[in-house]
Amino acid sequence: MPGTPLVVDVRKPSEYAIAHIPGSVNIPLAELPERMDEVHSDTGVLLYCYNGSRTRKAERILFDHNVNNVYHLEGAFEKWMQGRYPVEKGGVKKSGWPGQAQ
Repeated sequence: MPGTPLVVDVRKPSEYAIAHIPGSVNIPLAELPERMDEVHSDTGVLLYCYNGSRTRKAERILFDHNVNNVYHLEGAFEKWMQGRYPVEKGGVKKSGWPGQAQ
């Protein structure tokens, strides 16, 4: 996969605020169909939630909108946390487009 994928956290904003992967954007599963304009797939889309259940639903929504370059975070955010990988806390980053106001 060329370039860095857009990393999308499909959890609720309150969950995202507790902890999320640095550089990820928060597009809650319930809002994903209405926010497809924020999902650019030229370099791929990496989805994650806490345990993977919402990720599978989000993948179906993306496929239904002709986004096919979709990946899952292996083990979901639960394994990311267990592995003690970096996390950020607070604020919701609302878009994946570079330079767009947050």
